[in-house]
Amino acid sequence: MRSRVKLIVVGLIVGLVSGCASQPTLLLDAATAGLGLGEAEEEILYATVRSPSEDGQLIYGGDRAGSPSYGSVSVRIPPDRQQGEINYPSGRVNPQRDFIATRIAPMGSAQAFQTVLDARLTQTGDPRPGLSLFVHGYNTDFAEGVFLNAQIVHDFNAPGVPVHFSWASAGLPQGYLYDLESANIARDDLALLISQLASTRAEELMLVAHSMGGMVLMEALRQLGLEGRSDVLSRISAVVLAAPDIDIDVFEEQLRALEPRTFPMLVFVSRRDPALRVSSRLRGRAPRVGDGSAIERLVRANIDVIDLTEINGNRRLEHTKFASSPLVINMIRQAEAVRRSLDAAPGEGIELFEANVAASSDVAVFAGDGDR
Repeated sequence: MRSRVKLIVVGLIVGLVSGCASQPTLLLDAATAGLGLGEAEEEILYATVRSPSEDGQLIYGGDRAGSPSYGSVSVRIPPDRQQGEINYPSGRVNPQRDFIATRIAPMGSAQAFQTVLDARLTQTGDPRPGLSLFVHGYNTDFAEGVFLNAQIVHDFNAPGVPVHFSWASAGLPQGYLYDLESANIARDDLALLISQLASTRAEELMLVAHSMGGMVLMEALRQLGLEGRSDVLSRISAVVLAAPDIDIDVFEEQLRALEPRTFPMLVFVSRRDPALRVSSRLRGRAPRVGDGSAIERLVRANIDVIDLTEINGNRRLEHTKFASSPLVINMIRQAEAVRRSLDAAPGEGIELFEANVAASSDVAVFAGDGDR
């Protein structure tokens, strides 16, 4: 009985430290869609394995779909905000402060999605166009994930055409185990999406995942490795894992399926992350890749590590510090500006970012052993 009570209490703590919004986040609000003309917008292409929602302002819910759906969402970035800040509309929408989806355009098939991808790559005018794929984490509904992706693209001044993969998280604090199963189910569909992105005319392919999304991404990459898909894996420019909620032993097994690995990997960690601390307790105190307890093992695996522990900020945002810290955002923006001025490849921006980090007393960088 005591162990059962303990498990329930721990589950409640997970909700307290990991939740993003107390209500489902609204994706589309027609009454406010025409307001605030001239403000920045980011268009996000998406693939999702969620079932459509009966609520028209949510678009997709937390139920699992049998096959992927595709589309694009235009997100207005509100003017009254700080770097790294996201205000999620869950009731009455404030267009001055809330992120708002002004347009959503579902696509009927994977082929239609491919056509739009190629068109967007052409429209960039970049002689070396790129794609950046983002995979969200636990307790994230469809709109939350899209808005986080848009915030990252906007605040980081990220290069390339942004693509969002939305797996069927319940978007509920108490849905941790449901989310874990959904993450496993989504592996094959994400592997197919990565293969599709690798078949475009993109010269660069950056993969970014947060929290439990890191498990989805690593399982998809492991699947491609086991299938011998070197044609896909060789097209990846870099993989970035932010606060990954993955058992370190599992992670090392996933890496083995990718050898010889041809792309660099960067992991953001924090020893103060309360969400990963609770996740570890749920698993008998097994270390998580993102909790900063296994930096030496990551370095031995030729993975670069950025330790954000000493950056002060809102404890509630500790789990998303990589995207909410103005210090980190400015470092990434500076590195991107230098990369573009040097006409370097997007993957080389990681090394420039690490150089900025090395000059900071608040952030530590640990370079992976071995040659890339």
